[in-house]
Amino acid sequence: MRIHMFTTGDAVAQTCEVEPDVRLGDLLVLEEDEKAFAVDDEAELDVTATVEAALAGRPGHLATSACRQIAVTVGYGGADKVVKVHPAIRLRQVRKRAIAAFGISQAAAADLVLRLPGETEDLDLNAPVTTIVPGRTCSAMVDLVHTVRPQG
Repeated sequence: MRIHMFTTGDAVAQTCEVEPDVRLGDLLVLEEDEKAFAVDDEAELDVTATVEAALAGRPGHLATSACRQIAVTVGYGGADKVVKVHPAIRLRQVRKRAIAAFGISQAAAADLVLRLPGETEDLDLNAPVTTIVPGRTCSAMVDLVHTVRPQG
């Protein structure tokens, strides 16, 4: 069974092949107060359970975090809005909630992407939000930017 593990502040998932009867606690290295979650699921996973039992047919995408909620400050057009999400929620949901928070129409939002402040690379919207959270914090900052700029 292929497992992809996303940890706090690490943009790249660790991927490994494990037997279905391996306990999550033997697979994950959890720091103090950290919990494990299946990506897109807010329910905490039992680390004493086997991988097969814990995932129960879901894809093997796991996220770890000590936070129960992440406050993501989203910058757009010179304004900031805070979007609060669970650490196992994907960045695509952060983008969706930020678009709603700023009241941007779907047509105007078509080319919006998330980037870390001052960066030029788009964030992977399939990654969980915990990947952009600096260690020992429960907050992050991103910019909502248009990839296509009108020239004139």
